[in-house]
Formats: sequence, structure tokens, C-alpha cells
Amino acid sequence: MLPCQQMRCRALTKLLRWLLLPLLALTGLFLLPAVAYRAGKAVIGPYGGKLGLADYLGSIYRGAAGGEPLALWLLASPLLVALVWWLVLALGRRWTRIGTN
Repeated sequence: MLPCQQMRCRALTKLLRWLLLPLLALTGLFLLPAVAYRAGKAVIGPYGGKLGLADYLGSIYRGAAGGEPLALWLLASPLLVALVWWLVLALGRRWTRIGTN
């Protein structure tokens, strides 16, 4: 690989890292609760609030603001999954480095 290509690859990798965190945060804040609402609606039935999805999201956000563990878990789960994968990969790289020395 040419030096110029390596620099572009590194720049792209850094850009993807910085875009990944906001993307995961947005997924946890909006997409995952909406998917949970749709799945619950299909399995259990309609949500009891007047406004449907808006009431559901409001209850999740109020719960998270109040420190409810399940609401916080739902909103933070994409970031937590990425953190666990990052830790597993970092430990794997470290162990392979130690094993080759």
C-alpha cells in the first residue's frame, strides 16, 4: 500500500470512530425505543397512552431522567455493546502481543 493510501485509510478510520459514537447514541435514544414499541405493540397489543409512540418515548425518557435502571439500560445498550466489543478486541490484541514476545 502506498503511503498516501495508508494516510487516507487512517483518516477514514478516525472519521468512522468519531461518527460511530454519535450514531450509536442516536440509535439508543430514538431507533431502539421505537423498535421496542413496535415489537411490544405486535406481541402484547397497543400501548395504553393516548399518543402511542410519543407517550411510550416520554415514559422511557422520564424514567431515564429519574434514574430507572431499565430505561437507562435500554437507551445506553448500543453504546454498552460497542464498549464491550472494544474491550474484548483490545484485550485480544494485548494478549496476542504478550504471547508473541
